[in-house]
Amino acid sequence: MTDPAVEAANRVGKTLPYGFFSKLTSSDLIAAAREALAPLKELHKRVTDDGGRPGCATCGWVDGWPCSTAEHLYREDEL
Repeated sequence: MTDPAVEAANRVGKTLPYGFFSKLTSSDLIAAAREALAPLKELHKRVTDDGGRPGCATCGWVDGWPCSTAEHLYREDEL
């Protein structure tokens, strides 16, 4: 199961100077990544039309749900 916040935290951790990464926990990095994704998740959230068809709050029903942006914001189990 993929989690964009975990993947982002791992990418950031790999760029930090030696020794500094050990002072941050993976939970710290994941929390920071989730906080950064929160406003985007608010824009690209699942909505339904009057017929119950799922779509994206920002992208509409052109691509359905999940939209291509949402696929990069949510864990697989959240989609």
